[in-house]
Amino acid sequence: MEEYILYIAAFVTGILVNALWGYLYGLGSSILMVKVAMIDSLLILTKNIQTVYEIGQLKVMALDLANKSEKDIDFQKSVNSSEISSLKNTVIRNYINCIPPKYNHLVSFHNWDSAMEYLNNELQNQKEQS
Repeated sequence: MEEYILYIAAFVTGILVNALWGYLYGLGSSILMVKVAMIDSLLILTKNIQTVYEIGQLKVMALDLANKSEKDIDFQKSVNSSEISSLKNTVIRNYINCIPPKYNHLVSFHNWDSAMEYLNNELQNQKEQS
């Protein structure tokens, strides 16, 4: 009878260890997946902001080619700068709000500048590891 109890205890222990291992493995995998997705989406956001900036520069060049006054060109530059700044803040705020609460501890940035610093550090770490 003691032998059966020992087998049952070993079986239950195996089930518990398997469940714990599965939970830890799933948690680690999901954290890695979220970190990679964060880096990739920050890269996409950065490229989109760069494109918006370049379009603004093209607009200023077109105004210059159209012989608009310096006052109009300076006004357009200030509007572009204001819009890009607003866009950066809105994009990062919305991005942070989309992160599930379970993974909030992985977000170590709060504005555009700190997000770019985080992205640069992560890309540098990836480059050093490969």
